[in-house]
Amino acid sequence: MKAKSFCRIVGAFGLGLAALAAVAQGRPPTTEQLGRDPGALRQEAEQQRSQQMRDQQQQSQQQADQQWNDTVRQQQSRANADNARSAATRRSLEQRPPLAPERNPLLGRWESQAPAQRGAAPGLPPELAKMAAELVGGMTAGLCDSMLGHGTIEFRPAGAFAIGRDGRERLMYRAEYRGGGSEVVVLPMGGTNFSYMFIDFNGRDRAVVKQVGCVLSRSGGGSANATMTNTALGAAETAAAVQWTLLGSSVANGGMDVYVAPETIRRSGDRARMAGLFDFKTRQVIEGKSFLSARNEYEYDCARHRARMLATTGFAGRMGNGAVVETSNEPFPWEAVGSNGPAFEHWQVACKRR
Repeated sequence: MKAKSFCRIVGAFGLGLAALAAVAQGRPPTTEQLGRDPGALRQEAEQQRSQQMRDQQQQSQQQADQQWNDTVRQQQSRANADNARSAATRRSLEQRPPLAPERNPLLGRWESQAPAQRGAAPGLPPELAKMAAELVGGMTAGLCDSMLGHGTIEFRPAGAFAIGRDGRERLMYRAEYRGGGSEVVVLPMGGTNFSYMFIDFNGRDRAVVKQVGCVLSRSGGGSANATMTNTALGAAETAAAVQWTLLGSSVANGGMDVYVAPETIRRSGDRARMAGLFDFKTRQVIEGKSFLSARNEYEYDCARHRARMLATTGFAGRMGNGAVVETSNEPFPWEAVGSNGPAFEHWQVACKRR
């Protein structure tokens, strides 16, 4: 009798657990649940809860992935639109007439400085505001360095040159100019990560890059009337103005055409200078750097029949076009030009009496 009563009590207890399990799942217990083992019911309830959590996590992950993909597409769309606007602006600027050197207030040497740090948006916590300012400042400084270098820069009709503390010069990029007066537009001719640069003048000796706020202060080492210096791209040689004259061809280096630019001839006493160009038929590789053309500046001793190369600049494209691959401003030793051949023909053009 006691055993049967115990069984009924235990059975009733089991039914109570089944009911509780059903209630925990948000619905009344079924006939099947009322007759099952309480342990199995608890395990099933836990499995269902685990599955629900996994389903929720998967759904949340899918939503997060979708948001990420949407954000990436939006950013790419904005970047494409920005690039299209930049390209359209560049094309519009190129249609303007080139700025003559005598009207270009940007020519000469300048000291470049990063823009003043801007204040963070109001309402940000101090630590977050500091991080934002440092991030924006770093990006702006990097853009200023790509446009103006770090330190002294000299703008010449042919392009922009970085001037080292030891006086050494390095071509940063070739350029053309538009505008004039209080605003000059710099159009880099390849090899940069920007398409154009608007420079506003505040007087003769101070200017600011409009897009990012980089500051230029005129250096005492140069002036708006900068003269020709010992570089492959002298101040009198603009990328648009130089007219190359074919002097001859050679089978050397896989074949190349040799050009000179008579309009770049500058004479002083028995000495003369002139720009020349090697346009190669096949890509040349020196120390891992490949190029298709090399633009050179030569000096000639008209009295002693000798010549030397003063500087050379290699370009990725034909006829001095494309990105600048390498520049050297180390003069070569003087060499006799002989009585025939390319060196002699160069010398004849440069030293010919007018």
